Amino acid sequence: MMKEKLCYVGYNIEQEQKLALETTVLVESYTLPDGRVIKVGGERFEAPEALFQPHLINVEGVGVAELLFNTIQAADIDTRAEFYKHIVLSGGSTMYPGLPSRLERELKQLYLERVLKGDVDKLSKFKIRIEDPPRRKHMVFLGGAVLADIMKDKDNFWLTRQEYQEKGMRVLEKLGVTVR
Repeated sequence: MMKEKLCYVGYNIEQEQKLALETTVLVESYTLPDGRVIKVGGERFEAPEALFQPHLINVEGVGVAELLFNTIQAADIDTRAEFYKHIVLSGGSTMYPGLPSRLERELKQLYLERVLKGDVDKLSKFKIRIEDPPRRKHMVFLGGAVLADIMKDKDNFWLTRQEYQEKGMRVLEKLGVTVR
């Protein structure tokens, strides 16, 4: 697959853009399934950049770094430090080379700006660890499979198609989810 062979997340997007415009160092050849060969340059980092800047593909919302930051900051204050030290990447789109280091850099920047209010001296106490297991591409599926196996005999964990058809979204109340 093209994205797995060629794409990467740029650590410094401005520097990558400059390289793409001024040189051919990023250009790689790729053979399409029909045998044609194409040249791919800036697209190698521009495509995955949408993970950090969704507006590039006309998607409203924040990027993955800000989403993760907001999620951790919404947690109880006593658990946040542990969450920052135990970030585990999973799923195929986390396989891009450069993603873990870029994510760490952006999380540190967000923490510096929004929590420490720019106080660089306090940043040394901020601990962050991003795990990127080599088999993370399939971790989402494996986790779901393990959970399904563990819960297979617990009827209150599952929703049937019939329940959904009868109650719609209100069926989630069975699981303790408040539906408005």
